[in-house]
Amino acid sequence: MRPDVLNLYRFYESGLGRAVAPVIAEKMQRLLASQTDPVTVGFGFALPYLDFLGSAEAETGARYLAMMPAQQGVCHWPSHKGTRTTLVEEYHLPLPDSSVDRLVLAHALEHANRPVHLLREVWRVLAPGGQVVIMVPNRMRSWSAYEGTPFGHGRPYSKGQLYQLLGDHMLSPDGWNTALMMPPFVRPMAARMLRFGEKPIGLLGKNLGGALLVSARKQMYNAIPKSAKRAAIMPALTRS
Repeated sequence: MRPDVLNLYRFYESGLGRAVAPVIAEKMQRLLASQTDPVTVGFGFALPYLDFLGSAEAETGARYLAMMPAQQGVCHWPSHKGTRTTLVEEYHLPLPDSSVDRLVLAHALEHANRPVHLLREVWRVLAPGGQVVIMVPNRMRSWSAYEGTPFGHGRPYSKGQLYQLLGDHMLSPDGWNTALMMPPFVRPMAARMLRFGEKPIGLLGKNLGGALLVSARKQMYNAIPKSAKRAAIMPALTRS
């Protein structure tokens, strides 16, 4: 079950949420390739990260759009301009084929009851060589077990699981990172310390963060998903 958009909005307006967003957004920016005038679409609840990317890439001419699944709900964004958000059906995005340079999925894949269908839509709308950065809860980390934040809901993934899922659907992983090294304490002091704990704790292991970030590129060669290949091969084997 997807979290309601108001719950997500309230979390990112809280002290902990305001500390979480820049920590993740900085690592997300490092994974995103720099382009001139790229079209970037956020799907799920990516607003705090699109805000950060928009300010960091203000001089590149980047254009941003936020899409939110109907089961979640939608809210106005950005606050200082006309709205750039829209409510969509997650498995039928209202975008032409090969029309998006970069996709950012946040609070999205872990809540999809058909992740395969969502990744097929991601592949369809990405331009050849286009990039997707996916943020999911990191399996076996404390953030995925604490239901007081959005990272404690949905299906968490390990790096290996997400790499396998992306590779099976013509999205070639080309980088990864984690964020939120400190446990999800909600006391004000802990929220303020979240940012300062990233680097020293990260030295103990790159995979210790509660949020997993994976970057992948759209493959154009061999453009049949492995699952579809298996479905096509099985009848032939049966006939033989």
